Amino acid sequence: MLLQRLSPSKEAGQVRPLPGRRSPMMLVAGVALTALGALVAWQVYGVASQRVPVLVMARDVPVGQPLQAQDLRTVALGMDTAVQSVDATGKSTVIGKRAAVALKSGTLLSPAHVTEALVPAPGEVVVPVALKPSRLPARGIQPGDRVVATAVSSGQAGQGAAQDHPARVDRVGQPDADGLAVVDLVVPAAAGTTLARQAAEGSVAIVLQSQAG
Repeated sequence: MLLQRLSPSKEAGQVRPLPGRRSPMMLVAGVALTALGALVAWQVYGVASQRVPVLVMARDVPVGQPLQAQDLRTVALGMDTAVQSVDATGKSTVIGKRAAVALKSGTLLSPAHVTEALVPAPGEVVVPVALKPSRLPARGIQPGDRVVATAVSSGQAGQGAAQDHPARVDRVGQPDADGLAVVDLVVPAAAGTTLARQAAEGSVAIVLQSQAG
């Protein structure tokens, strides 16, 4: 009995085996993750470090108001090439141009935000006209086209009398569920209300004029 207690256990004398080597797949995955992390860090650093001085609105400017130097400030931003902006070096090219839309303080200025001419100009109005495809030229119309909006008055005195309104196309909307396309026409202010009433009656058709001359 005494000898049995003094004799060491076979299990106590066993040595645990060393852990086996890592799987080659695990090593490859670890290297790939490390490389991916380095690539993401490089891209983030690249975007952050490539800051471009651009123009931002320093205060609110209503639509149609000419831009002044104090309306703008310069900030350095990491810009994506898909974002439209005005480089700070081009500040002089936008001073004096009019705001095409209402510009709020802090807004990144885009070339589309300014315009040389205000629409409508003094003495002009914009009249929206909803038109069926049959009331438009098959070739379509584009902003800037010179057209004639012709209508037949529904009034008793002028019934059957054609009324023509020379106009300029400002914008052309997409057809709605009923197939109607809204066309913004720029006409003299004196003809605006008359054309608007005729458009509401659905009696307007568009005649495309020659763009030559």
